[in-house]
Amino acid sequence: MLTCVQCGKELTAPPRGRKPRYCSRSCQARAYRARLDARTGQGAWRENKDEQPSPPRSARPATGARADSQRTDAGLSRERIVWTAIRIANAEGLESMSMRHVANVLGVKVMSLYNYIDGKDALIDLMVEAVFSESGDTGPHTPRGWRAELEAAARWEWALYSTYPWVLEVIATVKPPLVPSLLARFERGLGAFDGLGLDPVMTHRIYLGVSGIAQGLALLRVSEIASERRGGGISLSQWRSVKVPAILEELGPDRYPRQAALRNSPEVLTDLEEIFEFSLQRLLDGIARFLEGESPTPPHRWPRSGQPSAEDH
Repeated sequence: MLTCVQCGKELTAPPRGRKPRYCSRSCQARAYRARLDARTGQGAWRENKDEQPSPPRSARPATGARADSQRTDAGLSRERIVWTAIRIANAEGLESMSMRHVANVLGVKVMSLYNYIDGKDALIDLMVEAVFSESGDTGPHTPRGWRAELEAAARWEWALYSTYPWVLEVIATVKPPLVPSLLARFERGLGAFDGLGLDPVMTHRIYLGVSGIAQGLALLRVSEIASERRGGGISLSQWRSVKVPAILEELGPDRYPRQAALRNSPEVLTDLEEIFEFSLQRLLDGIARFLEGESPTPPHRWPRSGQPSAEDH
């Protein structure tokens, strides 16, 4: 029976050609690291190296300048790999970021990266950890009141997606990376309601609602950034000021009068910063009323069919 030489998992032999030795790239990488450590004794050195502080941002490599092809692996570190991957994702999108792409930018063999990182999934986790840690604002702090805390959290998150658009794709899911700096941000957000007598479920709902404002509108911002990166695509401003009025005119403005009435205000409709601030403040106003006891009615629940029941008419 053919088995993986690293983990022992049973393998299926191909009808012809070379027989596989590993069940996955992860097992291949682990075997490679084990052989390298056995030859050079680098295991302990690598662990100590990873404990060193991150280099200043000015020292992080830019993706545009490919490293000298003669560079040795000795210049690698986990931090260099992570920030190179971040720059690739920023410039070209997360879909373009791969272990091979990172290795090409650094001018090293792709297998060299597996001395520091297990694979792409682990690299993405480290990327999220890096950008969430970058502000250095995840430690103890002086409480400023629930509204100020939520405003600051929402604006920080909004700015994060503008600076690192790929992050939205990674964390706005049902299974975001559970890295320490992200969990610290979330814990701090929930702590904004300490002392208000709310149960944990309610604080979780409120905080996710505020975060949802940033994430929902960031979809437009990230789409706009991606369009600019590809080049040649129509911008949000052009879409609202040219495309939409032309379609409404073609279909007949009387058919959609409320949308036609917006034709003279395209700049307002494309100011995502203003839309974000307006939406955030109105949501916080509603939360304030709820906390003051002016909205004691529990959230309405539609029937499972998605249709209003007879009681709703």
